[in-house]
Amino acid sequence: MRFVDTIDGLNEVFETDIPKNSVVLVTGAAGTLKSGFTFQVLSNYLEQQDEYGLYVTFEQSKENHLQNMNSMGITLSKKLHISDFSDYRVLYDDFSDDLLSILEENIIQFKKEVGEKCTCVAIDSLGALYSLLDVEPQNLRKKMYKMLETLRREELTTFLIIEEEKLSGISDPSTGMEGYLADGIIELGLHLKGNVANRYMRVRKMRSASHSMEPWILTVSENGLKVYKGNF
Repeated sequence: MRFVDTIDGLNEVFETDIPKNSVVLVTGAAGTLKSGFTFQVLSNYLEQQDEYGLYVTFEQSKENHLQNMNSMGITLSKKLHISDFSDYRVLYDDFSDDLLSILEENIIQFKKEVGEKCTCVAIDSLGALYSLLDVEPQNLRKKMYKMLETLRREELTTFLIIEEEKLSGISDPSTGMEGYLADGIIELGLHLKGNVANRYMRVRKMRSASHSMEPWILTVSENGLKVYKGNF
């Protein structure tokens, strides 16, 4: 099982797999299936491997998140543990300077408990995480770089979800400092033509991987998400 075999049609976008130990940014506007895309990739990958992963959610409770995934036909692998930080957002607001350290320790502790079979982690989302931090942009970039380097050295493939403030469009991508820190960027968006709106995905960069840079339609089927070539 490869990461690109986890969503129907994704292996048509990639000629080679997403490299292990990469930091991959999944970006897009609200409603573009960022959480569903990331969750399905990790859950389907781990279900076919003797490996384990951690999905950290700041956005929703574990119950609400799973309900949302179930509505899209995405099932949870028992090998993917969900760490629910949403109930602690008010508490952590009082210790915002330490939150990145707390998050890093949470991930590293899980890796120690599981051992070398822990290979993947997702953070959903950076926007919710940033809302709890009282850090200057320059210092935030340093702190993020330190945390991501730690995860790389722990040999974790890391998916970071971030919501763009404006509506995504094929010709209008934007990524802040996270784009410089990530090895790969998968852009999810909405393409509007008249009264018709299509969700799409596009790989903007993926170091050490061969892939298409064109947009592909992303849709919800009975068995989860599906990617196929469309006419934009």
